[in-house]
Amino acid sequence: MKETIRYYYNIYPKEISEIDNGCYFYFNGFKYYFLKYTRNVNEIKLLADMSNDLYNKNILVSTFILSKDNNYSVKVDDDIYVLLRVNSIENDSFNLKDVVYFNNLLISKDNLVISEDWASLWMKKVDSFEMEVSEINTEYPILQESFDYYVGLAENAISYFKDTSLEEDIKSAKINLNHKRIDANVYSGHINNPLTFTFDYEVRDVAEYIKSKFFDGILDFDEIEDFILDSNLSKASMRLLFSRLLYPSYYFDALVKIFVYDESDEILSRYIDRVNEFEDLLLDIFNLISKKYNIPPIEWLINRG
Repeated sequence: MKETIRYYYNIYPKEISEIDNGCYFYFNGFKYYFLKYTRNVNEIKLLADMSNDLYNKNILVSTFILSKDNNYSVKVDDDIYVLLRVNSIENDSFNLKDVVYFNNLLISKDNLVISEDWASLWMKKVDSFEMEVSEINTEYPILQESFDYYVGLAENAISYFKDTSLEEDIKSAKINLNHKRIDANVYSGHINNPLTFTFDYEVRDVAEYIKSKFFDGILDFDEIEDFILDSNLSKASMRLLFSRLLYPSYYFDALVKIFVYDESDEILSRYIDRVNEFEDLLLDIFNLISKKYNIPPIEWLINRG
């Protein structure tokens, strides 16, 4: 790795520290990450432009370093790598207001940046997992017992998104800077990492923030209540928020760990054990949103118990 970095970037680190997807090192007072790039290669220029745009606005996101060949990526064996310079303190923590402020630093006027709507993406993911689950035997009992419930939850989310698209002015929902995933503990090292950037509907990060905080047992409901009641989100955005809260991204992310990284299906228990509590949360958030907008209910959620 050290020789590769020297060859492509004319940077001479004294020491490097290996991590799962590459390495990091310090040079001339900055921390750098040399990382395997796993997203669509056609997105590299967009991500670099986004990070440069933010950095030029004095937002201390990590920035891509050009190689000696004036490229934002290099090929090492059969893998693509990028070099990022860290420009902020990585362990600064973000709350929900910080996340929303960050999201609004870049607002897209082009709806085409969302190449495929959530419903289509979610349906493909559900179909893929249904095929995968149909081929397993008895080695994942927790998965098999819980899978149908979460498929049903996903189907509710898909229907809610489709109805929103038909019944609301979807263009009133801003498209801005978001992240592929937000963790429960939101640190600047993750928020400022352009490899996590994506343009999406403005409520993507908010929904993932709520779900991750809830399942890590550190959700502050007052924070969520203040956000929903004080925000200027349109009715369409509020409905999109609720559809994304319904969608069990956390469960499907865990399935990837089970099928791809061979983890035990015991990791699903943290979600299954709190199903009733999470349904309570969904109902509480629905009731909060209903104080501002008349949004359609999920009948089984309203009438359960």
